[in-house]
Amino acid sequence: MKDLDGRGLMAESGLDYFKSASTFGALSDEAIRYLLSHGQVYAVESGEPVFTEGERGDFFVVVLQGKVGYYRESEGRRVLIREVTFGQEVGYVSMIGLFCRQGSVSALEPSILLRISTDLFYQLHIDYPSDFGILMLNLSRELARTISGINDKLVEVSLHPKTD
Repeated sequence: MKDLDGRGLMAESGLDYFKSASTFGALSDEAIRYLLSHGQVYAVESGEPVFTEGERGDFFVVVLQGKVGYYRESEGRRVLIREVTFGQEVGYVSMIGLFCRQGSVSALEPSILLRISTDLFYQLHIDYPSDFGILMLNLSRELARTISGINDKLVEVSLHPKTD
């Protein structure tokens, strides 16, 4: 993990780049600047862990560049559950649910991530209440899309069970 300067990344990529991220959709310029300058922006290499199963869920990450994978362990095997790409988040469920990580996340390619801690999340609520409401809608939409995808996979497995 290599820490990066969020302000420098913002200057390099431009604010419009970050505004196109689903997690940041419709947030004010000021709120996006706030998150990028107060959150931890860092780079990870392919295969590098972001968080592991069992850890406290006291932050979530937004993928700013690259791709990470969410994995679950079962019967001694590590299973890729979903890929998370630009603008999407991972880790929000355990943070908001107040439980430990139920899976692990690793970079699938070199990636740049924004870590939003519970403290930063709370401070955004205090300093930018309207933007916090929009962020909650964005996170809820992404959660709904994830649940819908899981439901689709469950139906597929139920209709076409794997036989060994």
